[in-house]
Amino acid sequence: MNNDSPPSIRLHANSAISEQQLAEVLLGIEEEGIPVEIERFDELNPLVLAHQAAISSRLGIGIGMALDYAVITTEKLPEARPYLTTWLNTDADIDRAIGANAARMVKRTPLRPMSGERNP
Repeated sequence: MNNDSPPSIRLHANSAISEQQLAEVLLGIEEEGIPVEIERFDELNPLVLAHQAAISSRLGIGIGMALDYAVITTEKLPEARPYLTTWLNTDADIDRAIGANAARMVKRTPLRPMSGERNP
């Protein structure tokens, strides 16, 4: 992480996640005006990816994407208890809300509803 870059949400994605799969999530973040940095890993557990992303984010918010899941968490939550977990790529609006909600957590504004939410 470059300390000269602006504070940003970190998104850690499994290497198998395509650019197309990331697109709506990134659009949601962009719509809220918060910078994002993306890194790819071989890790398959989205909980691990999200937790590592949050810890490495200067904003303390991370997104993990792997398999069919997207996870949003904060640096203060334990790895096994993320803030939000949802299916990935089932609906473009839900995918966009994933990104928007991560950004809204930074801004401390109300989150967008997500009908695909699941409890881990």
